[in-house]
Amino acid sequence: MKIKKYRKILSKSEQLLKTADKTCGLFEDTDVFSSVTAYVTAPVLYCYVRQILKTANEKNIKRIYFLARDGYIMKKIAEIICENQNMDIDCRYLYCSRYVLKNALYYLCDTAEDFERAGFFGRCAGQSPANTLCRAGLSEEERQSIYNNIGFHGDENRVMDNGEFALFCDALKKSELLLSTLKNNSKTAYDNITAYFDEQGLFDDVPFALADTGWLGSIQSALADICGDKVKNKIRGFYFGLFRGLDEDRFIPYLFSAENAHKTVPQFCNNLFECFCAAPHGMTVAYTKTDNGYEPVFKEQNIAMKKLAEKQIEIITAFAENADVDMNENDDSLKKIIRELLIALMYKPQKDEAEIIGAFPFCDDATELYVTPLAEKCDKKSLKRLLFPIRMLNKIKGKNIYPDKGVYWLYGTIALSDVRPKVFYRLSVRLWEKLRLVKEKRNICH
Repeated sequence: MKIKKYRKILSKSEQLLKTADKTCGLFEDTDVFSSVTAYVTAPVLYCYVRQILKTANEKNIKRIYFLARDGYIMKKIAEIICENQNMDIDCRYLYCSRYVLKNALYYLCDTAEDFERAGFFGRCAGQSPANTLCRAGLSEEERQSIYNNIGFHGDENRVMDNGEFALFCDALKKSELLLSTLKNNSKTAYDNITAYFDEQGLFDDVPFALADTGWLGSIQSALADICGDKVKNKIRGFYFGLFRGLDEDRFIPYLFSAENAHKTVPQFCNNLFECFCAAPHGMTVAYTKTDNGYEPVFKEQNIAMKKLAEKQIEIITAFAENADVDMNENDDSLKKIIRELLIALMYKPQKDEAEIIGAFPFCDDATELYVTPLAEKCDKKSLKRLLFPIRMLNKIKGKNIYPDKGVYWLYGTIALSDVRPKVFYRLSVRLWEKLRLVKEKRNICH
């Protein structure tokens, strides 16, 4: 791995470099994963959380809810910074997930259009009939009733292409049985989550903000819709980055927003960043009432993810405890360091880095019905789909534009695969992403 590269970047802040060196020295037999965590992951998250707290102070935000699970390590960092800097900000951890929020939000929906706005018919990587209905927590018996109602008799586990999925969703939208089942099932979910939010103080007369990784602001929007006028103050949210154009007074980005995403994101991997923030507990799937109030119910966590998360959290916590970056240090300079660190790792990983970091189990679906490594070695034929001319042609023909595996960190997959020259593959992915984001920016502006 390229320790010298990371140290050179960090040297632009004496305190960050000193802390990274000290942190790395605290752990015997430091491996690639530990070194990357100490020299990249830890300083990146530390600077992000530092900026959250600084902005909260400036905006008179008295309480911050760090959202599960990405906010787990952020909250630990925030509490350390608050203690070291004597900052009076109440840092709390809010158990929630896309899954549990959407299933509560369905209670407020009546029409197919309402459910579509709530995200029920959204595309995903595993868009099979079963996964589409499982995202709303429907049982096997309920799914079979829905299939009979719409006349579907195929394999519920077969992943559909976008055209098939659109036709399947069109049939679902016409099913009164589906819409009524979704609404009736979500009543308990809605009651429990609002009771949990009440206990956690979301309805107090205290200015608060949410803190998360990013990328679309959908968690904040769903939470605001569920809470409605029970919340007495404007809900704000802090995000490492945002792909969507949103009101920046309520959705506050750190490294990039929709306006400038095309400059940073093509060399960035949001999936990898989420793994930086891995928590040692599973996804929140429900809430249950106990003698101590409403408690979250978790999905069982992947064992490999738990072990990696625990090791990463130990190193990041040590970094935060040893860091003492002045709150007056130039924010733009720190942000530039963070951007350079991320590009060095995410865009140009060495093979050993891609092997270790790419082994993180990942799922981009709210159900977490499947997990796959971030990056994997691919054969040349499969990886050639990433070359820009071939990718463009396949896009026009409606064919697959991704390799067979390792799609969640493409630069890591390129590093692991036997293709040459790798720079052509990286540039193809980078150009594709840049053009996509420029197009999205134009759509926002118009």
